[in-house]
Amino acid sequence: MVSEIGLPDVTGEPLSGDDSAVQASAERASGRTTNVSPLADGSRMVWEQDGAVLKTGQVSWLRFRIEDPQHKLVNDLEPYMGMVGHAEFVRSDFSVFAHIHPAGSVPMASLMIAQKDSGLPMDHRSMHTLTDEVSFPYGFPQPGDYRLFVQVKRHGEVETGVFDAHVGS
Repeated sequence: MVSEIGLPDVTGEPLSGDDSAVQASAERASGRTTNVSPLADGSRMVWEQDGAVLKTGQVSWLRFRIEDPQHKLVNDLEPYMGMVGHAEFVRSDFSVFAHIHPAGSVPMASLMIAQKDSGLPMDHRSMHTLTDEVSFPYGFPQPGDYRLFVQVKRHGEVETGVFDAHVGS
């Protein structure tokens, strides 16, 4: 479903008490893709890219691993709102916003039907299995520059990695 909404400029104080806050530069790496994001606790999130160019109309598995300050893989991810992670993908002109879950963002019944009809394997375990990484299936609907926010939980705190991506047509 796609829709548009016009919102007025609203000024106010920064949010407080939100467990998913992140500090990120307003500047985006226009036309480039970033693959490492420092996290608030000194660790980092790394986007594992296979060198393939992101294109519209193609479903890709976007994989992110979490490393400690010494760049060693962590093994302490915790469930965050019932899943191993969450992601939000936003196009630079705000015409696209997608909240994605590790098993996708379609109703589970539809996912099961698609799996059966297509014969494609779908790893439902990735939604709940806690490892050192989190991955998301997504097909970018439009070319352009995107900002990706990837959230995981460790030590009772939500950590948010911020990445820039360029998607071709």
